[in-house]
Amino acid sequence: MSDDRRRFEDLTLAQLPGQFVKSPVRTWRALRVVLRSSSGSVRIFAASPPPVRRRAARPWPRRMRIRSLNVDQARLLLYVAAVVCALFGNSLLRDAVDAGQNRGDAAGIDTSFLWLGFFIWLLAEWVGHGARLKAWWRDLDRLSKFCWLARLLPLLMGLASVRLLVDSMTAPAESALTLVQAALGWLGLGILLWLLIELGRGWLRRRAARSTVDIEPAGPVEAPLRRRIGRGRIALVILATAASTLVWFNTGGNTIAPPTIILWLVSAALWALAFAPLDWHFFDWATDRIDAARRISWRRHRWALMAFALIMLLGMGFRLAQLESHPPEMNSDLVEKIRDSYLVSKGDYRIFFSNNGGREPLQFYLMSLLGGLPGLGFNHFTLKLLTVIEGLVTLPILVMVGVELMGGRRRGFGLLVGLLLAALVAVSYWHAALSRLGLRIVLTPFFTSLLLIYLARAMRRNRRADYIKAALALGFGLYAYQAVRMLPLAVVVGVMMAMVIRRISWRERLMHLVNLAALVFVAFMVFLPLFHYSLEEPELYWNRTSGRILGDGVEADERIDAFNANIPILMSNIRNALLMFHWRGDIIWLHGLPLAPAMDMYSGAFLILGLAAWAARMLKSRDPVLWFAPVMIFIMLLPSALAIAFPGENPSHTRTSGALPLVYLLAALPMAVIFCRLRRVFAGRGGLMLAAAFCGGVILLANQQNTRLYFDRYPDAYIKSAYPYSEAGAALRGFADSGGAYGNAFIIAYTWWWDHRAVGIEAGQLLWPNSIVSLSELPQFLDEARHRTGIFKLNPGRDLLFIYSPDDEAAPEQLREWFPSGYEQRVQSSHPEDSYFLYRVPFLGKMGLEAFFNQH
Repeated sequence: MSDDRRRFEDLTLAQLPGQFVKSPVRTWRALRVVLRSSSGSVRIFAASPPPVRRRAARPWPRRMRIRSLNVDQARLLLYVAAVVCALFGNSLLRDAVDAGQNRGDAAGIDTSFLWLGFFIWLLAEWVGHGARLKAWWRDLDRLSKFCWLARLLPLLMGLASVRLLVDSMTAPAESALTLVQAALGWLGLGILLWLLIELGRGWLRRRAARSTVDIEPAGPVEAPLRRRIGRGRIALVILATAASTLVWFNTGGNTIAPPTIILWLVSAALWALAFAPLDWHFFDWATDRIDAARRISWRRHRWALMAFALIMLLGMGFRLAQLESHPPEMNSDLVEKIRDSYLVSKGDYRIFFSNNGGREPLQFYLMSLLGGLPGLGFNHFTLKLLTVIEGLVTLPILVMVGVELMGGRRRGFGLLVGLLLAALVAVSYWHAALSRLGLRIVLTPFFTSLLLIYLARAMRRNRRADYIKAALALGFGLYAYQAVRMLPLAVVVGVMMAMVIRRISWRERLMHLVNLAALVFVAFMVFLPLFHYSLEEPELYWNRTSGRILGDGVEADERIDAFNANIPILMSNIRNALLMFHWRGDIIWLHGLPLAPAMDMYSGAFLILGLAAWAARMLKSRDPVLWFAPVMIFIMLLPSALAIAFPGENPSHTRTSGALPLVYLLAALPMAVIFCRLRRVFAGRGGLMLAAAFCGGVILLANQQNTRLYFDRYPDAYIKSAYPYSEAGAALRGFADSGGAYGNAFIIAYTWWWDHRAVGIEAGQLLWPNSIVSLSELPQFLDEARHRTGIFKLNPGRDLLFIYSPDDEAAPEQLREWFPSGYEQRVQSSHPEDSYFLYRVPFLGKMGLEAFFNQH
């Protein structure tokens, strides 16, 4: 403070009241130090001149007053505007899909409103954190500011790459590949430049530290903490090795007996315990879990429990409604599942089911257990019921995915995201179709979600226990479905990203590698029986994968050339796989309504906003899980995109099912953000009710659209492509109960026609063998049938029944010639485009049948 402003005045006590009356503001507001001198005077230090009293401005008229918005209200308005733009943009896409425009190229589709919603959401994030970012920038040193400014260049390169990739999705096919190549080039340059900047930043930091810190003589280096491996741990390793050795020698020839299955499970548990942390103890773990369960305040979480109960009810209603009649018919894939599961129940314990391209065994063993329960049996309904149960079990796992990936320090926010994630999946047409399909695909989201939980913990905390749990989820998941084979790649990429993104020491990075090695070893020990089969029959094990990538009949030395020649198809497949959520979905009628997008209008709109919200969190945090999630989505889309030999099968809702948990997590994030913003702007119970009404309204609207799509539009497309096996099975069962027999009924084969096994299953006979390869082989086939035993033996004293295609012109003429006493009946199926013929022959007796064989 300057000398001219350091004014002191000595006043007597008698002068003080007058001074107060003269200048009360100066006397009381500018008073800093009061010192009583020995002369009885008061010394006043005036630090600043008295404030100038200004005349108050007249208020505006009531109608012209504008109430200023605070930051929370402004952000809420921007969020609402972003939602409106995204919904409107996605509704335009949905109108184009309903008009059938998605059957052609994606060029010319209007995505401007989707982009507008995306950028409005980013603007809302900036409004909320602008002041904090300014303060953060002000506190940085010169080197950090320079590095951040330098990072803008690779960031712009990355944005240019994303822009080119997005343009390639809506560009004509001939120019899309050029845009993708340019995008990959910009992305590679950006990553290279970013690495150079980071290396230079580290070098400058070390140089500055060496120049400012005095070098002291090195003292004694502290020895690393060495923990003694006890005898119990050594015993576990020995037992686990012995168990795995026995499993290896007892799984040859594609067979694993029940005792070996038990030994295999025991070996997996032993290896997990052998690689557990050295201070881990089972009783300590059990008591900790009990104490944690006792500390849970159920009253505090009553709203979450009620919401979860409603979510489960929605999921059960969607998946169990009309389950017996929809989907109505089987196909060959489902037939093989039922027959193989039945064979497992009869003692055929295979490790890998190589028919129809090869299939992993877990679903067949689960089906053999469920089909053996009273009142169920091995049929189409039980197969669908099993996948429905697996789909419902996935929902609580998804809640934990939201808690682990988005919780962090805000576990309440993570719980909210998890509940919204489970709710969106519960009403999802995509997941419900997989759950009711009857195939093992629905296990992929289950194991992917389990792995995500433990992998996220491992990437953040670098604890051995989390790696071991992730190893078990990965190892058992490889027995579920082919798309799970991409998860090992996702695990390695995730751990590498944790080592690069986190600011940790080299010792911690080394521990990441050690824990990753433990994960790989434990997962491999779980995978051991399937690995044994892959060595015995490599062609059969990799048949479906290599066939989709390279095509059938490609020799080993020609595979690289075949792959390089199909790179343009791969780029086109990646583009189509990324468009499956909003534009064009799976074309196969069995998996859902052909070409319908995987996500409904509301979930798809929030997915766009979720990308913006996720990008904002990525830029604000060095959390490796946030940076890993988009990469994992891309990895889990590869099982569909890599079908370059059959590009018509891409995108596939089944092979991309591993991306389902993270895709819906992105869609749930903006809903959770708006929920919290509504609670903050509108305090009290009213804000809670408004936020709950918003999220509940979105979920109910999505449920209405998805159920209408699945129960109203999908059955028509399904019936047009499916064969009427259930009606033919009922006719076969009626024939056996009315003067016929199962051994006396035959289906005459015709090109691209029925699967006789499906007819037998619908009739209640899983192993019904009566299919004729060609009409000319009918006498020989009948002769073989009369030498069978059991219910499938040809009975001369019962009628004969022949089922043939309406397009087969030779069958009726030949049957009339062979069996002139028979009569023909055309059966019009409930499927509008399907019909079939029945030719019934009155029983011939032994003499008549012998005469037929002697003549023909």
